[in-house]
Amino acid sequence: MPSWSRKLIFVTGGSSGIGLEIARIAARQGADVWLVARRREVLATALEQVRVLAVRSDQRFGVLSVDLSKSEETFPALARTIAQTGVPDVLVNAAGAAHPGYVEQLDPAIFRWMMDANYFSTVHAVQAVLPGMIARRSGHIINISSAAGFLGVFGYTAYGASKFAVAGFSEALRAEMKRYHIQVSIAYPSDTKTPQLDYENQFKPPETKAISGNSAPLEARQVADAIVRQAQAGHYAIFTSFDMRLVYLLNKLLPKALVFAILDAMAGRSTHAT
Repeated sequence: MPSWSRKLIFVTGGSSGIGLEIARIAARQGADVWLVARRREVLATALEQVRVLAVRSDQRFGVLSVDLSKSEETFPALARTIAQTGVPDVLVNAAGAAHPGYVEQLDPAIFRWMMDANYFSTVHAVQAVLPGMIARRSGHIINISSAAGFLGVFGYTAYGASKFAVAGFSEALRAEMKRYHIQVSIAYPSDTKTPQLDYENQFKPPETKAISGNSAPLEARQVADAIVRQAQAGHYAIFTSFDMRLVYLLNKLLPKALVFAILDAMAGRSTHAT
């Protein structure tokens, strides 16, 4: 299996959750790792957690504090970092957020926030690194979506739309980047134990919880390991559990009417459903 030894890895959302665990794996493989996120204090803590895993004396680490949803910040900030570090071999887009709720109760600002946090942050990071990757004729972009990025799930009108956008962007990006020998992958992780999931669970309607069922979320390290292994094996679509892969395939193969009937029945198990 290929590794990221001596590769330069940029990880957005690298200060916590899946992004931080991917950064840890990269450090243990001997990669140079840059963490990209908004909050400086959290980045500083994450950097120390990653740096101690270095396996070579000349291994490099760094952070970049930037709001990726703002192109006017992202492009110059990443340009300055690339001038210092070189063009990344791998860009992992793990930055994101989820805020579920009933569509009629969600503030319009939530819809804008979901698109900014999940879609535009991904697009801006990709566009910032692409010129260097294209000139070099190599690179790997790994975007993280969700089951809500291929399946319309109750309670996720805002979040799901943004993750569907990431999936559509990634599919078109794969086609365009093939001529430049730049690989594109998209990950569909299962529910994962992260601070983001704790935040999200505060707002889940009962019907959304009923669809999720009683399955325990996976550990972030387990999810990150699956993403890295499958990305390094050259997979386009990455799944972190057998169940997620099965749901993806069934959604592709079954008639939509049957998929909707199954989801409606699952949501109907909620005592709140009418």
